[in-house]
Amino acid sequence: MTSARHVRPLCVKVCGITRAEDAALAVEAGADLLGFNFYAASPRCVSTALAASIVRTLPRHVLAVGIFVNPEADAVRRAVEMAGIALLQFHGDEPPEFCRAFAVPAMKVLRVARLADLDKAARAYPDEWLVADTADALLYGGTGRALAVEPVAGTLARRLFVAGGLKPETVADVVRMLRPLGVDVCSGVERSLGVKDPERVRSFVINAKAA
Repeated sequence: MTSARHVRPLCVKVCGITRAEDAALAVEAGADLLGFNFYAASPRCVSTALAASIVRTLPRHVLAVGIFVNPEADAVRRAVEMAGIALLQFHGDEPPEFCRAFAVPAMKVLRVARLADLDKAARAYPDEWLVADTADALLYGGTGRALAVEPVAGTLARRLFVAGGLKPETVADVVRMLRPLGVDVCSGVERSLGVKDPERVRSFVINAKAA
């Protein structure tokens, strides 16, 4: 019998890309998706023009993901059309109908205090890919705090990216226990804010995909 890992390879997303050289090292390391933050309040926010210049360098098999928090629809459309964003990631209070209103698919971030809360939170988004991130009263993601690993139903795990405080040292345990669709990392592979550490990026991808 073929293992689930071989049937459905794990996706690794490296988020908070702000420099072309970081995009290149993430691609070389084996990342499947790169995240570009268009939320103005984020310290990793990039302009549409900068994102476009980086996305143009990506190989076809690597998806550019646009990160938004309660955006205007026109801002989302500009990122798709001008920057080549192929997948949207919504971190705010966007309803399902907004997430589905664009020319490219979307993934919805569910900010939860614990993984046991995911099933209820996911009911409004029955078809989208989901991202589980640590809830914070003030921040829309980027807390650097990990969720405690708890069992998640297989049907939910198959469309779930796990985020929030993942590191090269911890990601393998999360993958082995949850078997999610993917994992999402940002600060856990940084040398300084917005600057990726090559060795940590490589270690994260290797550890995640080998688990």
